[in-house]
Amino acid sequence: MLTTKNAFTTIVEINPPQLPNMQHLLLDGVWGHVLVTDNVFGKIRVSPYAFAARITHDVPSVHPTVVVSTRDRNILAIESEVRGALGNGVDSFLVVVGDTYPQVDHLANHYEIVEHLRALQDHMPTFEVGMPTRLRRWQFERRIEAGAQFFLAGPVMDPAVVTEAADRLELTADDPPVYLSVIPPFSPGWVARTEEWGAVPVSEGLRARLVELGPADRRRFGWEQAAEVAAAADEAGFAGVVLMGLKYSTVVDEAAEAWSLLRRA
Repeated sequence: MLTTKNAFTTIVEINPPQLPNMQHLLLDGVWGHVLVTDNVFGKIRVSPYAFAARITHDVPSVHPTVVVSTRDRNILAIESEVRGALGNGVDSFLVVVGDTYPQVDHLANHYEIVEHLRALQDHMPTFEVGMPTRLRRWQFERRIEAGAQFFLAGPVMDPAVVTEAADRLELTADDPPVYLSVIPPFSPGWVARTEEWGAVPVSEGLRARLVELGPADRRRFGWEQAAEVAAAADEAGFAGVVLMGLKYSTVVDEAAEAWSLLRRA
């Protein structure tokens, strides 16, 4: 589980399919832990709770963490989904606000949901509850007080900014585990869009390097930078990394091969 500080862990974010299929079987032997998103950018997909349940049944070597978005559900709906997931062997949940769109009413407060789920732990099967955090100590501490047991910070694209990010969190050995989200910087345009979504801005050196590289070389450079972010995160005291912003086909093919080669190098 993510609340346990074991060896440095790589997790990969995946989106459920828009319609039920068997694509979760492609994770077998590829990744050991996945973060299952909840209708990101307002795009309706298969329930992440149901998709995670299929993973636990059909691909037991893969451990799913479900993103619990509070943006358009009340507390009873969320508890019902969590209870169903627990009955199917899912034991890890990351509570987030979710995408903010004008047409979506935020019916549940994410702090309230964390407190509610933590209270359920006293009489339910074992499970864990996490939250995202900004790279700021004050928010990190506030969310620890709310009861979150593990955290996701970032995202980061540039290894040069990892140490500064860790310094802002002021991580200590007594803190709950914090995982750093990583997005490979594949192109100048992709970097700009990701920064608009809230990623930590890259250094001018990385930005200039991407401009210099031809399209054929940018892909490998992006993977190399992501691997260097992971190495820097390990050195800085993060519990692991979460690879984000990838298509499902990339996750089960290109990403797995590139990550394996670069992390062994």
